[in-house]
Amino acid sequence: MEPRFHPPLWEQRRICIAQTLYQQRAQSVVDVGCGEGNVLAFLASPGPNNEHPITQLFGVDVSADALRTAHERLQPGAADRRDLRVDPLSVRLFHGDAAVPVAGVRADAVVCSEVIEHVYERTGVSALTRAVLGGYRPALALFTTPNAEFNVNFPALGYGTPGARFRDADHKSEWTRAQFAAWAGAAAREFGYAVELRGIGLAMRNAAADFAPCGG
Repeated sequence: MEPRFHPPLWEQRRICIAQTLYQQRAQSVVDVGCGEGNVLAFLASPGPNNEHPITQLFGVDVSADALRTAHERLQPGAADRRDLRVDPLSVRLFHGDAAVPVAGVRADAVVCSEVIEHVYERTGVSALTRAVLGGYRPALALFTTPNAEFNVNFPALGYGTPGARFRDADHKSEWTRAQFAAWAGAAAREFGYAVELRGIGLAMRNAAADFAPCGG
């Protein structure tokens, strides 16, 4: 039986991202590799106490089809028109490579959620890191990626065997917690940031005492 999370893993991840942004009082956010706009839509929703602390959202993705879906998803609904925000929300979507900063875009924070594993480790990760930390230069950068060690919970993936597979056919790599920490530490030293590491996917039904988080 595959692991079941409560709340669902995608929700735990988005809650973690949003809460961190709220705690750091970020008002403008770039979602690099935004895909179909799931994280952007979550951040556009009311925050704590039904407030709207984020007033500017930018999304960047290489897929035009995904951006069209994001554009539809981010349209204001009936509730948005009825319950107007005190501070208007601006949302802009850009078609482009996640590893190339969008000219003129600056924000308090950059989110890069579940993107690292989709780019090639030798060249793509370095370019993505430079774009986020060296190009956008946000006060806060949030990266999430799957934890390869958690794959032991998926017998079909054959974790730890010569024929091991990734969770997704499009993944170019999946890091252990130690690999993620090593990359984060090196990137922080190069670009002048401090690092805080967290596990995501901690709330799982019937988890063992030595349970490793699904991602971080």
